[in-house]
Amino acid sequence: MPSGLVVFDCDGVLTENHSSWQVLHEYFGSRDNKYFADLYRRGLISYLDWMKIDIALMIHSWGKPITRVNVEDALSRVKVKPEARRVVEALNEMGYIVAVVSSGIDVLVERVCREVGVDLCFYNKLRFEDGELVPGGEALVPLREKPRVIRSIAENLSIRISDTYYVGDSEWDIDVFRSVGHSIAVEPCGEACRHAEQVVSSLREIPDALRRIHGVGNQFSAGK
Repeated sequence: MPSGLVVFDCDGVLTENHSSWQVLHEYFGSRDNKYFADLYRRGLISYLDWMKIDIALMIHSWGKPITRVNVEDALSRVKVKPEARRVVEALNEMGYIVAVVSSGIDVLVERVCREVGVDLCFYNKLRFEDGELVPGGEALVPLREKPRVIRSIAENLSIRISDTYYVGDSEWDIDVFRSVGHSIAVEPCGEACRHAEQVVSSLREIPDALRRIHGVGNQFSAGK
């Protein structure tokens, strides 16, 4: 039997950038309008609506079709935290199943999962037609529905939600913290820090944070 399920957010947790969507906006010269985030938060638009709006803003600012190659080039600038793979390996050695559940973009999250050695990866998908980005896609992990996605993963693995751990860093993760057995926030985490069971300054501290939760002494180092 596994020790439990550890679920990581991607942007800002496994990567050095806090928003893959923001990286795309900066690359294509558009702006992530917080007004639309508020509309989604209030339930006035769906997450897919928000994706369509963001992509339309990017295409408009870019002034020409955006290709998959353009998107891959933009997201190639996002770096994975160097300690991430070693931490995932340590958690596997401790008996945990590790997953990534991100409201980020498939083009990036698939790469991050390969680099850190995680097979269970869940994310939103962009829509390309003949290699051209078009508004739309598949909203498989809407921000507000992460708790549902994680419950489904745990159930499919026959792991109790009380044995499920979520690692996040943003205000959107607060509801996820409340829905799982244990929660860890990675600094900088703003308001989310106040709602997590454990707060760490680095991914390197996560194995020891799990040991603290279970009353076991610190004994892990992921190096630099």
